[in-house]
Amino acid sequence: MSNALKGILLSALIFPGAGQIILTRYGRGALFFVLSFISGLFCIIAIVRQAVLLLQQLVAQGEVVTIPKIMSTTVEVSTTGSTLFLKASFLVFFCCWLFAVVDAWRIGKELDEKQEKAADGQAAEK
Repeated sequence: MSNALKGILLSALIFPGAGQIILTRYGRGALFFVLSFISGLFCIIAIVRQAVLLLQQLVAQGEVVTIPKIMSTTVEVSTTGSTLFLKASFLVFFCCWLFAVVDAWRIGKELDEKQEKAADGQAAEK
């Protein structure tokens, strides 16, 4: 498997920055990981905050709050949440993910080209 493919798959499917780390670009990988983790955490905080407010309104109206009601409220808020904070957090996470995938592909391509040149140089010496 080529380095470019490894980097793309790890950054796209595992977590942003994983491809850079496997390709020995630890600083970049840590940066993508931290930025993505923090923005993902902010997304979760925004969703939970909205769900709590909605549940407080239900309690104030005298409705009984059950586990299924909490779950459906959280799902509803996560799919229809339109706060600027949530949108900004999601945008940062998406951009980190996208840039991590592209960067891992670029780093992997460079490493693949270096390996090909080294193999060609060894073949020419023989």
